[in-house]
Parts: sequence; structure tokens; C-alpha cells
Amino acid sequence: MFFKLSATNGATFYLNDLKQKWLKLQITPDVFAYNLNVTKSKFLRVNNGIYVEYNPERTRLRRIPQTIEKLRPVFDEEQFNFKKINSLELLISIPYEGSKISLIINKSPLTVFHTLICPDVAAGLPQCLTPLALKFCITFLLSLRDEEKSFRIGYNSPGALASVNHLHLHLLYITTDLYIDKAELKILKGGNIFRLSENMPTEAICFLFKKWNGSELTMQLQELYNFIIWLCDHNFPHNLFMTRDRSPLKDETLKVFVFTRKYFCYIKELNTYNIGFCEMAGYVTVGDLHLYENLTERQVLSKIQDVTGNVYKLIYEYFEN
Repeated sequence: MFFKLSATNGATFYLNDLKQKWLKLQITPDVFAYNLNVTKSKFLRVNNGIYVEYNPERTRLRRIPQTIEKLRPVFDEEQFNFKKINSLELLISIPYEGSKISLIINKSPLTVFHTLICPDVAAGLPQCLTPLALKFCITFLLSLRDEEKSFRIGYNSPGALASVNHLHLHLLYITTDLYIDKAELKILKGGNIFRLSENMPTEAICFLFKKWNGSELTMQLQELYNFIIWLCDHNFPHNLFMTRDRSPLKDETLKVFVFTRKYFCYIKELNTYNIGFCEMAGYVTVGDLHLYENLTERQVLSKIQDVTGNVYKLIYEYFEN
């Protein structure tokens, strides 16, 4: 079944509630680390159009990231987790398939409405994707109206820039087309699993989802989850980026990109930019003005290529078997 709790309490209903509460909290003292105020942004237009924003407050004022050393870490009650948030930070709790999805503000936002999607907070789940988390996010985005397709969802695994070892994904509002939105795809398996074309400078796997009900959706969700489990079994950190197809004739298609990395990134460097799901998709935030003014597309793509290395040969073999 698609995300639909009732005729009035569906995905759009909750999204509208989220937007109103998020904006109110932005002007409420001592809730966010800062008021979002991105004054500089640009495309690094050479061939691919990487998008860059200057957001110095995030670099200076964000919570110090945790070091997570395993792809399947153990949840630690002593470290910061989302059970410890201020009650004002919880925007909405959504009942979903016998569980509860908490939508919590990101205290150091990248975009307006930047929210954390946290399944079953009380259970203390580590930062490892679950079938329920994937299903909620995919059906939530597919159930939104076409004019809301600028909402995207991302995930960083442990070793791939995850900052908190408590299961969460990021809901972002990005209105501009990104590098990944325009990336050329090539069929890899069946009718719904693709790779980026050899013409593209980076690599990724793309799972396509449409507004189907029943067994077909269940099967495709299982394919995606099986791949993520395989990545964990083989110790590959990974990032996900979910976005509605932004071409005019494909509004009811959702693309789920999976980016695989060749090595762990344990600690984020706060004085530069790091490669997580945003950067893989072509959305780069920097906090240093000199870096913002001098960053090139070649530098960004080179950094992405460095963290992915040559792992995709094995990835393609996985889908060919």
C-alpha cells in the first residue's frame, strides 16, 4: 500500500503541517543552532552543473559529528541520540505500519524545511537502513503532489558521513535541478534498475519506483534492501538520494540513487566540504568564503571519484549474477 493513512491525513497533509511548524520554530529562540540564511549560491557550470551554497553557520555551529567505525554499529545510549532532543524539536509523529515515524528538525539546516526522518526512535535503532524506513520514505515521496517534487530524501551510512548513530534520513527542500537529476542512465537489470551512463563522470546505481500497489512495489523494495544488505556484508559504506523524476512527463516516477564508496570516512572535516549524499547528487555546501569563490567542478568530481574508486566493477557484477 502507498503512504495514505486517510483521505485527510496523507503525505501532503503531514508535509503542510511540517512546513508550518518548521517555519515557526526558525524564529523561536534557542531551537535551531542558527537561522538559515544562505546568501550566496551558484552553479559550477562547465559540463555538469554542480550546485554550491555558502553556509558558514553550519560549519561553525553544528553539533560535533560522532565517529562510527562499523557499518553495523551497536546503538549507544550514552552518546547523543534522538531520545535526548528538546521536545520542541519534534515536529510530527506519524503512525506507520505498527511503528511511529518521528519528524525532527535538523538543528543545523542545509535547506529550508530540513528535517530528520527517524523511525521508531524509542527502539534505539543504529544508523542502518530497515525495510520499514525505506518503504516509508519511498511511498511518502511518491504520494506527494507533483508541485512538491522539490522535496528529496538522503541517507548517509556509517563510514559515509553519518553523524549520529541513531537511524535517521534527511528530508531536504531543493528547488533547483541537480547534477543527478540530469544524469544519463543506462539499463542494468530488469526494467527498474539502472546505472549512470559511461558518459557521466561519476557512478551510481539507480532504482526506479512508480505509483504501483501490491506485489510489484514489495518486490522492488526487497531488491533495493537486498542490495543494501549486500553492501553491508561486503563492508561498503554507501549513500542514498531519493528524488522524484523532474522531467515534465515523469512526475510519478521516483529515482533512488545508491552511491558506493571504497573506504570509510570516520571523521568529517569541518573546515572544508565532505562527500555525503548531497555532494554525490551535486549539491555542495561550504562554510569557507575563499573555498566557495574558488571551488571548481573538476575539484568536486575528482573528490567524488576518489571516494568511490573502482568499486563499481564489483557492483555491476552483483546485478549481472
